[in-house]
Amino acid sequence: MAGWRGYAAAAAGAAMLAGGATWAAKGWRLGERIALLERDQERGRANANAVALGRLTIDLQTISEAARRAAADASALPGRIGIISRALKDAIPLPAGCRPDDLRVRSLTDAVRAANDTAAGQPTGSAVPGASRPAAAP
Repeated sequence: MAGWRGYAAAAAGAAMLAGGATWAAKGWRLGERIALLERDQERGRANANAVALGRLTIDLQTISEAARRAAADASALPGRIGIISRALKDAIPLPAGCRPDDLRVRSLTDAVRAANDTAAGQPTGSAVPGASRPAAAP
């Protein structure tokens, strides 16, 4: 191949070789970029999973502590129910058509409130520390 056709064929071959090399280099760069993006996504997922696991651990500890408190309160519940039952049995029955006095209503209300607080896992007593109820009128 002599003349311009030889040079043209050589130029075409060189262009094809350069194009192939460029295409391969761009492919490698793109592959590397995709790998970096995937790595960043995986790190983000790992961080999100670590946060979720931390929250789950805290929630499980909270549930475990609540279960321990409930188990401790459950042992006191039968005694408190017994006190309420005795108070109801010892209460003097009212005649038909008679309304209970304030002291009786307050006593029964306190007993029901104590039972509800115990069942809800709350300490019994006043909502305000040191608060006392007014004495019932005679």
